[in-house]
Amino acid sequence: MKDLTLFQGFGITDGKDQYATRNQIENLYDVPAMTLSDNVKKLKEDRLVNGTKIRMVAKDGKQRLQEVFDLNEVIAIGFRLRSDTAIRLQRYAANLLVEKMQTMAKERRMLELELSYAWNKSDNEDLYR
Repeated sequence: MKDLTLFQGFGITDGKDQYATRNQIENLYDVPAMTLSDNVKKLKEDRLVNGTKIRMVAKDGKQRLQEVFDLNEVIAIGFRLRSDTAIRLQRYAANLLVEKMQTMAKERRMLELELSYAWNKSDNEDLYR
């Protein structure tokens, strides 16, 4: 999984953010409703997800409140689950984090070298004045 294409065109959008219902999350991670419910309950207890109630129009035309989760919460839920899709997400995130840490370490080494060079150059100039 090179990018999170699995989240493109996913869920409900308000034009700015993306949200997903429990049913959409069940389908995304291919988990039973009870498994998702248990994990969401634990995540709420840990205050890692909140969920938001929005008004939606059902097929019968009636308005109902439905709990939705933003994209960050959907990802947090995925980290708690053990389905194939959730595990792919976890591996992707771990690889992304490792790559970012390696990039930061390289940038730090380059900065240290530049500072060391500048420091040594300024010492030499002071010696010969």
